[in-house]
Amino acid sequence: MEPTTTGRFRVLDRRPDGRILLVDLAEARKAVEGDHKADLQPLAVEPAADGEPGETVRELKPGYIVSASLAWDESKAHFVDCKIDERTWIQYADGVSGLFEVAQETWYDAQTAGDAMNSRTTYSTGNEPNGVVYTFAKQRPPRDLFEEFRTGATPLEPLIQRVEAERDDSDDRAVFVMNPVDEEFVLIYIVFKKEGMLAQTVRDTYGLPPL
Repeated sequence: MEPTTTGRFRVLDRRPDGRILLVDLAEARKAVEGDHKADLQPLAVEPAADGEPGETVRELKPGYIVSASLAWDESKAHFVDCKIDERTWIQYADGVSGLFEVAQETWYDAQTAGDAMNSRTTYSTGNEPNGVVYTFAKQRPPRDLFEEFRTGATPLEPLIQRVEAERDDSDDRAVFVMNPVDEEFVLIYIVFKKEGMLAQTVRDTYGLPPL
């Protein structure tokens, strides 16, 4: 019998070879709570075949939360079953330009303080919080911080978990991971409402696929 792993996972990305990267949410919560031994290394899962759970797996987008069972054949994992629980959407944008003012100000404040990262809450015109901006200093080659977030080498999930811990709503989020061509930082923008006007404005402005 093949060994199995069962739990709740975040879809981090679909890789060019078709594999799906999953982050164990239980381990991510441990990390947020200060457990330095938490394992945030993503699992690379083979795409499912036709039929169930293949039909569900084909619907998965980065950011979705799934309840899944994975079976292991030697070092390879594949889906035994999969159910979509939440539909937060992570979108990756490489080579963007013309970043919005709050992102630039957040990075400027980090530089002024001599810090490599900074964050700031954003607000609607009605002064309601609608997202959180994170800026991270780009690293010297051969490191590529944007790609590290995308592959899980630098964990993204703890940032999302902190937002979830502070919010008392059940909305799906929109998470934008951006690599500007004309800035010295990588941007992560977690927008509280995936289907809201702000998230759609970001998609439109930076040429990302709509809902």
